[in-house]
Amino acid sequence: MKYIEEFYLFVKVVQEGGFSHAASALGMPTASISRRITHLEESLGYPLLHRSTRKIRLTDEGLRYYERLCTPLAQIERATGEIQGKEADLAGLIRLAAPIALSSTLLIDMVADFSLHHPEVQFDICQTNDHQRLFEGDRDLVFFNGELPQTLDHATLLGRVEYGLFASPLYLEKRGQPAHPHALEEHDLIYCWPHQHWQLNNREGGLAEVRTQAKLTVSQTQAAVRAATQHMGIINVPLHLVHQARQAGQLHPVLSDWKSTSRPFYMLVTQPNFSPLRVKLFAEFVEKYSERYRRDR
Repeated sequence: MKYIEEFYLFVKVVQEGGFSHAASALGMPTASISRRITHLEESLGYPLLHRSTRKIRLTDEGLRYYERLCTPLAQIERATGEIQGKEADLAGLIRLAAPIALSSTLLIDMVADFSLHHPEVQFDICQTNDHQRLFEGDRDLVFFNGELPQTLDHATLLGRVEYGLFASPLYLEKRGQPAHPHALEEHDLIYCWPHQHWQLNNREGGLAEVRTQAKLTVSQTQAAVRAATQHMGIINVPLHLVHQARQAGQLHPVLSDWKSTSRPFYMLVTQPNFSPLRVKLFAEFVEKYSERYRRDR
C-alpha cells in the first residue's frame, strides 16, 4: 500500500495530540512528519487536519479517515508485535491535569502504581486549582472535584472524597475538645480552598454552619495540614490527606460524629475516540483503583 507509513503517522498525530508529541513518541523530526502528512493530504485532495499554534483538530474528512484507519492499523501493530513476541507498544507520554491536592496525593499514588507495571510510560501532570486552566491545553486526561458541569456530563465519576475535622494533641490539650459545632466559635480555625466556611452534618440528620473568622486561611490543603500539626488550630480536610499525620500521632479527630458533605471527583478523557492504548489502559486502571472511593461509607 503506497501511503501506509503516512497513514500510520496521521493516526499517531491524532492520538498523541499534535505533531511535536507524535515526533517525540516516534523519535522522528516534527518537520518530517508534518511534510509527509501534507503530502498525503495533497494526494487525497482534501485537508485532514486544522493546524494552529496550540493544537490540531480533525476536519470532517479527517475524522472519517481516522475512524477507518485506526482499527486496521492497530491490528497490524498488534499482529507485528505478536510475531516478534512483543506485547503492544505502550511507550510514550500521558498528559494529565488535576487540582493540586488531588494530584499530589491520590493521582501520584495511581501513577506510581501504574508505572510499576508499565515502566515504559511517561507522565506529565499539570497541577492547578484554576478550574478553567484544567481544561486548557492538550491534556489526555483531566481530573477535577466538585459538582459536574452540564457541559462535561460524559466525565466518569471516580468516587467521593470524605472530609473530617482534625487538630494536634497539644492544641486540644490547651483549648479542649469541642462538644458541638457551635463550640467552634471559641476555637482557632484554619480554612482552606474551597471551604471558606464549613457546613457540617451528623448521622442523626443534624446540620450546623460554621462561619467563624479564621485564624488562618490558605489556598493549599497541604499548608492547612502542616499548620494544624504545628498546633495552629482545627482543620476540615479530606481524610486521605491526614492519614500519615494521624498514624504519626500528629493529628487527632475533632467532632468525629460530624463531617462536611463529601465532594465527588471525576476523570475526563478528552479524546475518547482518539486516545492511544496507553491512555485507555491508564484510564481503566484509574477507574479500578478508585473503586474504594465509590463504596458506601
